[in-house]
Amino acid sequence: MKWSERGGASIQDELLIKKIKSGNQQALRLLIERHKQQVFKVTMSVLHDEKAAEDAAQETFIKMVDALPSYQHQGFKTWLSRIAFHKAIDARRKRQRMREDFSSDGQEYHKGQVDSAEEQAMLRERRQRIREQIDQLPDKLQFTVRCYYLEGMSYAEIADRLGLAEKTIEVRLYRARKWMKAHWKEDDF
Repeated sequence: MKWSERGGASIQDELLIKKIKSGNQQALRLLIERHKQQVFKVTMSVLHDEKAAEDAAQETFIKMVDALPSYQHQGFKTWLSRIAFHKAIDARRKRQRMREDFSSDGQEYHKGQVDSAEEQAMLRERRQRIREQIDQLPDKLQFTVRCYYLEGMSYAEIADRLGLAEKTIEVRLYRARKWMKAHWKEDDF
C-alpha cells in the first residue's frame, strides 16, 4: 500500500468513527470489517490458538466501541492494535492463571510466592472450591473445561481426544461459560 493510500484509509476510518459516534450502526459494521483481519493477526500472534484469538478479537471490538468516545484521532489502526494486543495478553494471563489455580498440587505456581502457612491453606481451599464447582457442571462440559482451562489444550486437541468436531468443543465451552455465569458467584472465588 502506498503512503497516500494509507492516508486515505486513515481519513476513511475517521469518517466512519464520526458516523459511529452519531449512532450509525452500518458505519460500525464497516469499521469492524475493515480491521478484523489486522485485529485477528495481532491476537493470534500472542495466543497461537485460533479460537482464543477469535474470542480476543471479539473482545477487542467490544472494547473499541466502549472506548471510541475517548479516542483522540491519533492513528486508529495503531490504537485498535494496542487494544487487541492487551486483550490477547489478558486472555493469555487468564488462561495461565486458570491452569495454575487448578493444577493438581499447585506448588509450581507458588514457588516462594506464598509466605505463610495461612496463605497456602487459603490457596488450597480456593482451588478445592473451584474443583468442586467444576464437578457441578453438566457431565458433557466438565471434561472439556478441564482440558481447555486446566491442561491448556486447544479446541483441536480436545476434539481429537474426544473424537468430536472442533465446533462441538467450541459450543461446549460456550455452554460451560454460560452455565458458570448463571450458577457461580465471583465472590465465591
